[in-house]
Order: sequence, then C-alpha cells, then structure tokens
Amino acid sequence: FTSSKTVSKAFKCATCDYGTNHKYSFKQHLLIHKGFKDLKCGECDYETNNKGHFNQHLLRHKFSKDFKCAGCDYETNYRSNFKQHLLIHKVSKDLKCVDCDYETNYKSSFKQHLLTHKVPKDFKCPDCDYKTNNKNYFKRHLLTHKASKDFKCADCNYETNNKRYLKRHLLKHKRSKDLKCSDCDYGTNNKQHIKQHLLKHKVSKDFKCGTCDYGTNNKQLFKQHLLKHKISKDLKCATCDYGTNNKQLLKRHLLIHKVLKDLKCANCNYETNDKINFK
Repeated sequence: FTSSKTVSKAFKCATCDYGTNHKYSFKQHLLIHKGFKDLKCGECDYETNNKGHFNQHLLRHKFSKDFKCAGCDYETNYRSNFKQHLLIHKVSKDLKCVDCDYETNYKSSFKQHLLTHKVPKDFKCPDCDYKTNNKNYFKRHLLTHKASKDFKCADCNYETNNKRYLKRHLLKHKRSKDLKCSDCDYGTNNKQHIKQHLLKHKVSKDFKCGTCDYGTNNKQLFKQHLLKHKISKDLKCATCDYGTNNKQLLKRHLLIHKVLKDLKCANCNYETNDKINFK
C-alpha cells in the first residue's frame, strides 16, 4: 500500500523549491546555483539559470512597490535595494535645473522635470525674471529681494542673497558679448545695460590721459589704461618722439605732421608746428 501523502524532504534548496532525501543529489543540485547565472534581474541582485524561477521572481516586481524614490521614478519592494539606490542621489548631481533647486543624475527624470517649467507660470517676481508655479518656491525667492544682498554682480546692478543664483547670473556675462562699449572694455548682451553704461561716458571725465584722448570716471580703469603707455612702445613717430602700441593712435598722430608746418629750420629740411621741438 502506497501513501498518497507527499513525503517530507530532508534536504531543501534555499534558492528554489527543489527538495530531496538524498544528500549526494542535493549537493549536485547546489552546484547549479553556484555556476555562472545567465538570467539576471534588472530590479535587484537576483540571478539564476532557471527560466521558470526567473519568471516567478519577476512577478514580485510587478506588484505595488512599497519603496518609491523621491528623486527619480525608481521603486522597489526591497528595503536593502532601496537604500543602495538612494546613495546614487547623494553624490554630485550633473543635471541641475536653472529655474529651481531640483537636481539629478538621471537624464530621463531631468527632462520630465523641465516640462513642469514649460507650462504658464502663475507666480512671477516683480523684481527680476524669476517665475514659478510653486507657491513655496516663490515665497522663498521673494525673501532674496527683501534682505541686504551679500552677492553682487560686478558687471551689472544684479544682487542676491543666493550664491547659486549669482553663479547662474554670471553665466550670462561669460557668453560672447554682442554689445560692446567703444570707450572701455565693457561688454554685455543686455541692450538696457549698455545704454545705462554709455551714459557714464557722456558726463565730464575726472581722469584724463596725458598721452592720448582717453578719459574716464573710473580710477581703476584709468590706472589700468596708464600701464599701456608705460610699457615699451613698438610704434614710433619718425618726425618726433611720440610712441604708442596702438596702430590707430599712431595713424591719427601722423596726420599732425601732414598739415602745413609753420616752423622751418634754415639749416636743414626739418619743419614742425611744435615750438618746443623747434627750439
């Protein structure tokens, strides 16, 4: 008489549902799990050579996930895998949003986030071009305009209390400047800023160069300019002791010698309009 009941197995496999009463068969079976695994789970570190077990395992990931990442769309039912995943977000982020403080290393998540800024903005800052749909971000931003500003731009009148905002603003000045000042080395891409800047050159200049017609109200720029005249002059006038490094200034200077000379030397062909040089 054979019992219809399943006999309890002495040796059971921890990796799959295999069980046996033969120690040798059990050891042989375990070798299957120790070898190279062809089937690897993309959600966790599970791997196997058994297609049936692999399909069964994948079903676990299809159910509702208990652990969801706030930084990207990753989710899992495994606490250990979730902790490991979170470490990715702790390292330096390569993709940073210019409209808010969101940052990530995931291109797909970043693209998805950027779409939130494309919709019409309900909250617009009256003091700058900042806009958002997030009320909390907006309130936080407004505080930067109320307090004393620690971070000021050297190229324009922009100022803020947020170091990140200043860095972002400075990028505007780093790009190629389309609008350049003809009187100094100032350049900008902002039409309004160039107009404002040019007004500085229209007023009377406190600092005027004795060597050329350069003039400015900025002491620092004036000192910088004077250094140009101190270094060795490559371009020299053949008629007088004038020298410069500026080709344009030399051409302009030579015109002085082309006009009719009032003072002529009786002993040689030297002639000039300069009384001091004539003596």
